Amino acid sequence: MVGRKPAVTVVIALLKDALQIPVDDKTPKTIPPRFVRVVRVGGPRKNVAIDGPMITCECWAGDSLGAEVLAMKVADILEDSPGAYVPYRDDQGVAREAWITSWVEVGGPNDNPDPDHLDRGRWTLTVELGIASNV
Repeated sequence: MVGRKPAVTVVIALLKDALQIPVDDKTPKTIPPRFVRVVRVGGPRKNVAIDGPMITCECWAGDSLGAEVLAMKVADILEDSPGAYVPYRDDQGVAREAWITSWVEVGGPNDNPDPDHLDRGRWTLTVELGIASNV
């Protein structure tokens, strides 16, 4: 059986390249002016060659409007990702590539303020991607 690609690492690489802002899987103590957090919240293997990660992106900005604009941009990038090779580095720092085969919007961008950071805007969205395991 072919192993799955590290979906969060792949999405972080895709978004970092496209947005040129901090993107990570953890929220730093000091949140940057614009920031995206990527979390895998589930998603099954679709078949022997395709993983189906469900990914939530938290889009942070100085206010709700800025976070909304960032969330819409993230949604557009992910929607346009099928058919793209995404270069990333594995846990050992080795250069790899992932092939994104599909995109489905699970939960569109929505205002989701963080109660611990009410001075900042946060919008979230959830998508399901297809990521080929055999690339």
